[in-house]
Amino acid sequence: MNKLLNYMSITLVAFTLFSCNKNEWTPEKEADFKKQFTETAKTKGKGMFSDEQAAYIANCVFDKIKSNDLKPDDIKKPGVVISVRQMGTECAQEALLKYKSKTQNTWNPKNEEDYKNILKKSLLSTGAKSKDISFIADCFISKMKEQNLDPADLQDPKNGDLVQKIGKTCGEELMKKK
Repeated sequence: MNKLLNYMSITLVAFTLFSCNKNEWTPEKEADFKKQFTETAKTKGKGMFSDEQAAYIANCVFDKIKSNDLKPDDIKKPGVVISVRQMGTECAQEALLKYKSKTQNTWNPKNEEDYKNILKKSLLSTGAKSKDISFIADCFISKMKEQNLDPADLQDPKNGDLVQKIGKTCGEELMKKK
């Protein structure tokens, strides 16, 4: 009888060990995901996100992944990667609105240069000339300052029309200049 119980217990332990699904979120996998996502937000964001914002983004994305019942291995699949990136974008916008850092609330040489570079890259992809791109970027930042809009206001969707209007005005000024 003892021999039978030993075999049954060995079988039960083996079954338990080998049948557990390794594609589940464990506290370790969750912590690892959040740590990596936080670091990615800070590096890919090129200084745009504070530590608090990056942590918020990681937590937000993880919550969205869990609510969509995605498993650790799922987030590596090509179709799901796109979905996770979209989640990251949504969470980043939320973070920027929710946690406005001191550097985002005022213009300073660093964030001014960062935003000019973002504008320049964006305009460069349209085929605009280099000297025109610099003029528009400088004009845009200066008009933002005139309107008392700070860098964080660029992230607020309710300012979208005003930001477009400033861009249009700068484009018109460029045409007048030529």
